[in-house]
Amino acid sequence: MPDIAPLANELRLSIHRLTRRLRQQQPESEMTLTQLSALAIVWREGPLTAGDLAAREQVRPPSITRVVDGLEAAGMVFRKANPADGRQVLVEITEQGASRMEEYVRLRQEWLAEQLVTLSARDREVLKRAATIMNELALR
Repeated sequence: MPDIAPLANELRLSIHRLTRRLRQQQPESEMTLTQLSALAIVWREGPLTAGDLAAREQVRPPSITRVVDGLEAAGMVFRKANPADGRQVLVEITEQGASRMEEYVRLRQEWLAEQLVTLSARDREVLKRAATIMNELALR
């Protein structure tokens, strides 16, 4: 079996650097990265209980409560009764929160497209294949 540690290291570093650059492409905001991450989950997955959101963010429930409080104060999310269990509340995104997320995605996608257009067609094809492989790895 070949030594794959150097490849694993290079991929890890490359993914980290690209993620950091993408995160820099954002509108001026008072939101923290933690709030933005939680908002993105609610935006993608729909209304969630605070416990489910905490599990997806891999934080403890008291931590996610503070995050949701901040997002709610900023008008990004609201809490509503869970129709399936009256003891729980669901965290749902507001129109303002959805607009903010759409803006984040648009800015990041535009920046990445500007970078990709400078590459050769061959390199873009390699990245297309790499994206497929990386998605497959993420699903394991």
